[in-house]
Amino acid sequence: MKKIFWLFPLFTILIVLGGCVTTPLYDATIRGDIKEVTAILDSGADINDQSSNMGWNPLLAAASAGNTEMVKMLLDRGANINSRTNFAYFRNWTPLMHAAYNGHASTVKLLLERGADIKIKSNDNLIESYNKNASQLAEERGQTLIARMIREAQEEYNYSARQKERTLPAQKQYITDNPSDYRGFVRLSYLYREAQQYDDAIVAAKRAIELKSDNSNAYNSLGAAYAMKKQYGEAIKALQKAIDVDPKNETPYRWMGGVLMDKGAYNEAAAFYKKGIGAAPSKPDFRISLARAYDRIGRYDDALAAVNGAIELQTITGVGISFSSEGNYPVVKGVMNSGPAQKADIQPGDKIIEIDGKSTEGWNSEKVSQRIKGTDGTQIILVVARSDNKIKKNVAREKIVDSKAAESIGIRSLIYRHKGNLAKAFSDAEMALTLDLSVDYARLSLGASYLDRGQYDESIKLLSQIKDDPTARLLEATAYAKQGKMKEAVNIYFSIPEEAISPKNIPLMSDRTVLLQTFKPIVKEHRDKARSFESKGQYKEALSELSEALKTADDTETQAIQETTFSMLRRNPLLAKLSEMPEDAKKYALRSEVLVKEGNFEQAATEIKKAIQIAPYAAQLYYNSALYNAELKKYPEAIRHMKIYLKAAPDAPNARGAKNEIIKWEFMMERGNK
Repeated sequence: MKKIFWLFPLFTILIVLGGCVTTPLYDATIRGDIKEVTAILDSGADINDQSSNMGWNPLLAAASAGNTEMVKMLLDRGANINSRTNFAYFRNWTPLMHAAYNGHASTVKLLLERGADIKIKSNDNLIESYNKNASQLAEERGQTLIARMIREAQEEYNYSARQKERTLPAQKQYITDNPSDYRGFVRLSYLYREAQQYDDAIVAAKRAIELKSDNSNAYNSLGAAYAMKKQYGEAIKALQKAIDVDPKNETPYRWMGGVLMDKGAYNEAAAFYKKGIGAAPSKPDFRISLARAYDRIGRYDDALAAVNGAIELQTITGVGISFSSEGNYPVVKGVMNSGPAQKADIQPGDKIIEIDGKSTEGWNSEKVSQRIKGTDGTQIILVVARSDNKIKKNVAREKIVDSKAAESIGIRSLIYRHKGNLAKAFSDAEMALTLDLSVDYARLSLGASYLDRGQYDESIKLLSQIKDDPTARLLEATAYAKQGKMKEAVNIYFSIPEEAISPKNIPLMSDRTVLLQTFKPIVKEHRDKARSFESKGQYKEALSELSEALKTADDTETQAIQETTFSMLRRNPLLAKLSEMPEDAKKYALRSEVLVKEGNFEQAATEIKKAIQIAPYAAQLYYNSALYNAELKKYPEAIRHMKIYLKAAPDAPNARGAKNEIIKWEFMMERGNK
């Protein structure tokens, strides 16, 4: 390298004497003027142009100067991260090499995160045997920390490439052969999670932590496994440790937000999603999750701001084509419906041979994409070859929303609906479904809009396609109820797990209130009949009517009906015998007992719920349900059912024990919330 230092001053003198052609874009980059660089790029300048500037382009110059902010902006705009200097004494040096050689650690880190090729070596024809990669260049300059950073990234890359297709049995063999490789245990933990073997995933993650205690990915995998087991307290501890070890690792923020959303801690979830945005500002998913968190607590304007940020990231300004390189020219592969290119009669199969008067021969996809992008409303001139004919097309650039934005726009539709702006909600819902009809939020938003517009059949058709979503079920039940099909509405309502309807979820509770309002006449009718039967001494019939009323009662009515039921049972000791569980209720109760013996508490809780629906006056069913839900760590549901049991049987021999269980479960909830 001494030879380079000796030659460089001479080369500088030659430039001064001989002159050098530079471009305004390059000059603005050298000055570090991001606003001017952005403006020049917006006017159509080629971000990767190296025809002047001594064979340098803006990214190479910014990386060499260590202007990390400029490097980030250029990469976001499509600069070629592995472009190479044409300047003789730095022949084939990439941005990573320049940043490493000059000791710019933050720029090196950014380039590595964005996927810079670590393996590329220089190839200076003027200096013999000078053929080194970025880590070697850094080492040569005494930049040992940077050299180590690059080597570790290379090792991680090599390891990930080897592990990508590794199956669980193969991974077990790998760690048998490599018992000290912490990364092997991280990967094993991940594969166990994929196989839903969460206890094994926890063991593997803990072993990875023993081998390397400062590994964020290991703590993240540990937290994720605990989260899947709904052990939220342990999950939060592990995920927080993952964040503490590496605040730049975006994945723990995503898991932490998900855990807190499941717990109904929406404000706390929002805080972590905001941190996730800081760690990965160019990814829309954190903004989408943040919008969902804000929406659930009724912060609709904040939710709109978040989802609009996601949609902006999912929007480009272009002409609406996809292309690939075939031979020496880019070829149109797809044309967006109603997009600028389709309006200009650009067709799949067209070969793009010129863009704004410049031949595209030999252009890579990044360069083509960069030249096609531009400011909304500006014109671009394309010359395409079609069936041996050359056709010139003037195409106006437009803002184009990617089909991946269907979820974001569906969420925005629902937010507008919750704000009461039904017109905007409907417009967004239609757009979301047009972008991608397979996205649940697209179907949910349009189904909700159809419901609001009285188009009940259309609403049901869309909502019924969405599985395991309490909002979809509530809206679907409401659509049936609005049609007068109460049996269908009640059945759908009862299919929703009780724990899925969180009172902290404001929009969900609002939808539930609307549904239960449609049930009020039915509830009143059953209660009136119950009073009539009781006055005649027909207690069994009265119990049956009260049971039916409970199925569709709101929370206030439910408490009143339960009080009436249990009071009637206490006043009439003979009724206890008359009110024995019907055969169907007994069947479900016995099924639940079998499932408990097999350790299947999840299914047992489902069976006992069916029994309660048939015989909601049977105190023992609530007691059993409370115990099953406690085993599943569904403590709110366990506490609620145990309190109903105590209301039904306050003098039961095990009443004190039941109260003690409630105290324990409340403590478990308290610990889990920390």
